[in-house]
Amino acid sequence: MANSIDSGKTPQLPMPKNALYRSRIEIYRILQALKKERISLGTVIGTSRMFVSHIISVDPATDHFLIAYCVNKSRNKTLLALPIVEFTAFYKEAQIVFEVSNPLDTEFDGQPAIQFAFPQSLILHHRREQPRIPVPEDTSLRCVADEGSTISFEARIVDISLDGMGGILYDSGVTLTEGAMLKGCRIIMPSGDAIIADFRIRYVTAITLPDGTRANRAGVRFTQSPERVKKLIGMFVYDLDRTGAWNKVKPD
Repeated sequence: MANSIDSGKTPQLPMPKNALYRSRIEIYRILQALKKERISLGTVIGTSRMFVSHIISVDPATDHFLIAYCVNKSRNKTLLALPIVEFTAFYKEAQIVFEVSNPLDTEFDGQPAIQFAFPQSLILHHRREQPRIPVPEDTSLRCVADEGSTISFEARIVDISLDGMGGILYDSGVTLTEGAMLKGCRIIMPSGDAIIADFRIRYVTAITLPDGTRANRAGVRFTQSPERVKKLIGMFVYDLDRTGAWNKVKPD
């Protein structure tokens, strides 16, 4: 039975506009594609804490797949105690969502891993308004906005999406107007690397942070080409996963 699925060919991830998959063969192909491209899987655990990992093995003979431990032991322990886990992945222009249950602590190639049975179903869909990827509050993802101008200021990126929409937080003393263009913004990754992008302000609103501090939040849109935006977001998500920034723990 395994040979009829695992032909040795590179799996091609189906990319319709919207689809609900229940076929074991199709689910295997999608999981295998996510493994091959080392696409990050994310889920929220506890109170707004992210667990992010990637698939390291897909076995059609047993209908199981394995994900690597994340870098934080506490979050691995929390995930293993959950009866049901909903993972989300972003692949090319699609959002992939599936639910699995009963995680099992195991090993793969001498390294700790978590085993799941294949999901019973999997949703793949394209959306013009892509879901936002939240940036953990304790992650240093800084943006030096309009770096070359006289109004240069520092902001924090709080979320970002595959269609180039995002949100930034910045000091209440900085004045921005709807439609303003911020050129040459330097986004500094947790690793210290930086990418450069241009933003256009969509809206501005005053907010109060949990500690009582007043701040401004602006909705922004990248003005680069769609392909350039996808590349920037891909670099951003990969860097957060690679450096373990998704899994930085707040004090318990």
